[in-house]
Amino acid sequence: MEADKDTPARAGGFRRVVLCVDSSDASRCAAAFARHFLRPDTQLTIAAVALDPHLLAPHAALAGLDFGAAHKELVEDAKCAIAESSSALAGATASVRARVIDLAKEGGDVAHALARAAQAEHADLMILGTRQHHGLVRWLDPSVTDRLSQLAPCAMIAVPAGYDAARDAGIHRILFAVDGSPTSLAAVNLGAALATPDTRIRVVYVVDRAVRYSDFVPVTALEDAFVKEGESAIAAAAGGLASAPNVTRSHVSVDLISTDISADDVSHALLREAERWNADLIVLGTHGRRGVMRAFVGSVANRVASLAKIPSMLVRDQHDRVASS
Repeated sequence: MEADKDTPARAGGFRRVVLCVDSSDASRCAAAFARHFLRPDTQLTIAAVALDPHLLAPHAALAGLDFGAAHKELVEDAKCAIAESSSALAGATASVRARVIDLAKEGGDVAHALARAAQAEHADLMILGTRQHHGLVRWLDPSVTDRLSQLAPCAMIAVPAGYDAARDAGIHRILFAVDGSPTSLAAVNLGAALATPDTRIRVVYVVDRAVRYSDFVPVTALEDAFVKEGESAIAAAAGGLASAPNVTRSHVSVDLISTDISADDVSHALLREAERWNADLIVLGTHGRRGVMRAFVGSVANRVASLAKIPSMLVRDQHDRVASS
């Protein structure tokens, strides 16, 4: 039976959600997406950061800038961002409260401030918009998302700017990307909490066949090892999903996909698969590894989140342990 378009998908164990907002369109998209996680027992905190004007313009005092007025304006901007998101969530049955994080008083940077706020709220999930950086007040740019994915005490969903919430009737098709690491299995275990009996799930492992000048060993020589590892990774993920309470086994598919031999990478292979399969959400582990005896340079998860046209859920193995405790 198809889920009612007005009924949010069950959010499993996500009871304490922090929605991070600023004055950008990306935050408006994130607020619309957050509705899918709100139920009567959900505690939603809408958090916005007021930047420290002294850090934004450290030499502005020489030009006669009134830091007091600038600080007041930044705090008001944060309050307005919260009010706008609250309005977008009007009618939600969840418990909603606001939290303005004033960096002029608390110190630190945006990513650390949001991570501290999520920890203080004992959050199960953080939701934020992500986009290209424009202006000083709008801080939810890819670099903040990257840092926050390393600092967040819980799973995080990045909602891209321009995401069409109007088409979003819920989370009905979830794409899990696995690489055989404990981190990617943690992502499967935690992401499975989003499933309903009607949810379609696809688990993929990317066989990286792309040849790069930095490779000491030709990738083609390791391809059999990649395939073997991939088969083991998706089997382990499928086994974990089989025991998830809301997952219908007949709705789960698994597959090995691959990059092109030239001018390609794992991130783009995943994005193509998400688009081809019409996924509503991509779930990935962060700080995983790629391949047999091969260093994983950079973060596939963060790159996917910065390029994807649909929301991406980023999970570390620590998040899985916290959620299940």
